[in-house]
Amino acid sequence: MIGITVTVDADHLDNIEAVGAALRLRGMRIDQVHGTIGIISGAVGEAERTVLESVPGVQSVEMETTIQIPPPDADPQ
Repeated sequence: MIGITVTVDADHLDNIEAVGAALRLRGMRIDQVHGTIGIISGAVGEAERTVLESVPGVQSVEMETTIQIPPPDADPQ
């Protein structure tokens, strides 16, 4: 599974829970719903990611990016 962030469009903010339910039905594991800013975060299988973009109310689906910073005592390159 890959981590994703779904942005809900402004017209569906009042029904963000229904958008989340539709995402679950299409295979998304929902970790958090931020209703005030219209963000739903979670994970989904790679094959199902593109299907989520067709859910009514979904503005965008973005893969989460992980950035690793070396520890402070690491040798510089």
